[in-house]
Amino acid sequence: MPRTQRGFTLIELVIAMAITTLMMGAIGSIFYQVLVVPPRESSQLTAINELRLALDRIQHDGVQAQSFTPDTDTNYGYFTWTDYPSLNDHTVAYRYDGGQLIREESIDGELTTTTVIAFHIAHAPDVVFSYGEDNPVTVNMTVTLNPGTANEISETDTRYIDMRAWDGSS
Repeated sequence: MPRTQRGFTLIELVIAMAITTLMMGAIGSIFYQVLVVPPRESSQLTAINELRLALDRIQHDGVQAQSFTPDTDTNYGYFTWTDYPSLNDHTVAYRYDGGQLIREESIDGELTTTTVIAFHIAHAPDVVFSYGEDNPVTVNMTVTLNPGTANEISETDTRYIDMRAWDGSS
């Protein structure tokens, strides 16, 4: 007399559970890649881009400059140069203010522009301008997103800036 099957065998249940476990692992991995990785990578790219753009701006000022004067504490220092043929005297100063790197440009002693060039400077010592008489200006900067959290992301870079040569004659 043929027997009708009314359930699953133990082997069938074990195989079904193994397949379900593999599928759930794959689905969990996909969710992790979709929900967790992009925001972290986005923050990483934000830090890298902010660092690069700020250093590019400083380098742009530095290669025009004829001198650099270091300052102290939260005022990092300033570049100066004379623009030819207009003979306007330019001064570009950099300072730390509330987690931001501020660039202030003056022409002939009058402040013309104030710009934030980096928004994520955790502490004033995260930006260091160094200068020696026979050396280029060295700028070391660290940009930090989400400081003090589990999601903290920091990027650091250094630029060596050779100022233009100037012999004092026009």
